[in-house]
Amino acid sequence: MSVDEKLTFFYFPRACSLAVHIALEESGLDYERRIVDLRTQQNRGAEYLATNPTGAVPALTIGEHTLTEAHAILTYLGDQNLEKNLLPQPGDFRRYQAHQWMNFMSSSVHTYVRSIFRSSVYAGEDHEANAAVKAQGIKNLAKATATVEQRLAGQRWAIGDEFSVADAYLFVMYLWTTDDRIASIPERPNWEALAKRVWQRPAVQRVVAVERQDRNYAIPWE
Repeated sequence: MSVDEKLTFFYFPRACSLAVHIALEESGLDYERRIVDLRTQQNRGAEYLATNPTGAVPALTIGEHTLTEAHAILTYLGDQNLEKNLLPQPGDFRRYQAHQWMNFMSSSVHTYVRSIFRSSVYAGEDHEANAAVKAQGIKNLAKATATVEQRLAGQRWAIGDEFSVADAYLFVMYLWTTDDRIASIPERPNWEALAKRVWQRPAVQRVVAVERQDRNYAIPWE
């Protein structure tokens, strides 16, 4: 696939697609945005399901091809504009550390937050089961937060001295941890410091300004 092929990005504000939105803006590539409104279940409509049969965001069409899943799209974008160095190249150990981070965000942190926000996905309609899922989600998230803090100790960015697509993902997951629906979470100074550095990037502020036109979510440091 050529970088010259048309890129169309499907997203919802402050969803995990925000990480991809940031990476797209940081990459300097030309792309078209299309919001998929999860509040009205637009993601369950026939038009979007033809693009992504799972009904999830993000999705990125590249010419006639479609990529889904944030980790896959972030990897693709990191490999496009090499001058931006958003993802180290194969053979550089930091590349595998970036994948480690992105896997952890998607398979652990995202899952734990989802169990708190949308416990019925796991527990159905049973009230007691939902309460138990949320309580366990809070415990799981606390453990994951400790892991993030340990890995970020002494680090300016997730994989060293330069911003990468992994930092975009960490930024979004940090925002999620500040949501009022999470009853408690440990202090996370290393994670917060990284998220603040991400927020200071002009590309990130441009993206958030665009997304806030449709969903006016909070940024903790404003």
